[in-house]
Amino acid sequence: MKCLIVDDESFCRDFVATLLSATADCHQASSGMEALEKYKAALAAGEPFDLVIMDIMMPGMSGHDAAKAIRHIEKEQKPAKRVNIVMLTALNSSNDAMESFCNAQSAAYLVKPVSKEGLFNVLSKLGLMKR
Repeated sequence: MKCLIVDDESFCRDFVATLLSATADCHQASSGMEALEKYKAALAAGEPFDLVIMDIMMPGMSGHDAAKAIRHIEKEQKPAKRVNIVMLTALNSSNDAMESFCNAQSAAYLVKPVSKEGLFNVLSKLGLMKR
């Protein structure tokens, strides 16, 4: 599985990458704009990401806006399959969850602090990991 972890906090990116290190080829981005650049480059190289784990609250471009941009790129370029987007946030509000699922079209929503069990449960439900 090829994964892009997007968070403006390096500790969070490194922590999630460590959790996934045995099961995923992890790449990191520190902003929504950097995530879009890496997503486009992977598509262009014919090596798309299977999973994007994206923080919602980031300076510049929010995770919601970056996820919407990824869905727009998919609509234009029509890759063989859509990437699974999991939104990651310190906020646990119904408004953020609804925004993630409805407007950003994410597949799942995780609240920080992320646990290995919680992350693996989500990935298992998405069919990205066997438990």
